Amino acid sequence: MLRSLKINNFRCFQQLTVTPLERVNLIAGKNNLGKTSLLEAIFIFINPTNPEALFQVNRLRGIPGKGSFEAIEAMRGFFFDQERNKIIEISTVEEKDRARSLHIFLAESNSENNPEYTSVLDENIPGIFPANQSLTTEVRSYDRLVLEYQDKTDEKNISRVYWQAGYQGRETSFRKIRREKFPLGIYITSSTRSPKEDAERFSKLERVGRQAEVLETLRLLEPRLQRLSLLVVDGEPIIHGDLGMSELVPLPLMGEGVGRLLSIILAIAQAQCGTILIDEIENGLHYSVMTDVWKAIADAARRADAQIFATTHSQECIRAAHRAFDTRETYDFRYHRLELVKDEIQAVTYDRETLATSDEMDLEMR
Repeated sequence: MLRSLKINNFRCFQQLTVTPLERVNLIAGKNNLGKTSLLEAIFIFINPTNPEALFQVNRLRGIPGKGSFEAIEAMRGFFFDQERNKIIEISTVEEKDRARSLHIFLAESNSENNPEYTSVLDENIPGIFPANQSLTTEVRSYDRLVLEYQDKTDEKNISRVYWQAGYQGRETSFRKIRREKFPLGIYITSSTRSPKEDAERFSKLERVGRQAEVLETLRLLEPRLQRLSLLVVDGEPIIHGDLGMSELVPLPLMGEGVGRLLSIILAIAQAQCGTILIDEIENGLHYSVMTDVWKAIADAARRADAQIFATTHSQECIRAAHRAFDTRETYDFRYHRLELVKDEIQAVTYDRETLATSDEMDLEMR
């Protein structure tokens, strides 16, 4: 579980530190201050040996690109000020003081099929400007995306992966020095959801007899719900609910809020010891149920031993989260507000006492 996060040269963040982190973290701030970018940085970090994570994030933003030079060109949006000579660094400190880091940079390949390159930590990377050299008008032919991951608790434990643009439509190539399996990370965007993925996750819970956890949570929004069942419609599995009518009702027809909460709870249940990222968590959910929803999310996260990062624009959502955790024996929640200070984005973290005071005095916290 992440206890602190540091980001350099990623999207709108020249340098950002978020600490301390808890099991459940809620992020707010004005528009265009990087709430979604923060989730994206975490998603890429928890997939440190998979370059596809960057393309997936771009596609969720509506930026196409895969298997071509144009895909490499689309990578410029990940770098601060879109300067492709920069090196992105995402690093964390976790439980038991485990320290990990991920460096991402663009490079030029040479004529060899599998060229060797030195560590980014040595600041000697083919195709990358030295740290003390400024940009020039020279056009650089970047065609390689490199990810270098290091578990700093073992200085020799380094993975390097590169993605190189395919030529004439050929498949992209990957090169890995070390393989490591990482806990599952699931990213739920602000608007898109997949009934098929929800059905697959529900099926896994059903096989181990845990469907009641989902049913109980959904009743917060739809008290008439008696049971859930997986049915196949036009060859696709769809979750249906029993509302006491003559026919079962597909969950997607029960409203945006029910579908949203379903996706969140199923994702948490699947990501055992993993990470769930939720953009604009309040979408589709009425403010009057938010406290109970947060209680359900807290219980699900503890059962799965998972960590949650969510964003919001809602003052009611922030207050509801504090009130939900304030009634629990363990207050494993933090609220982080992104602010622009002297042209640099910073994170201000609220602890339990500060949130309680802000709530009592009806202070603006977004």
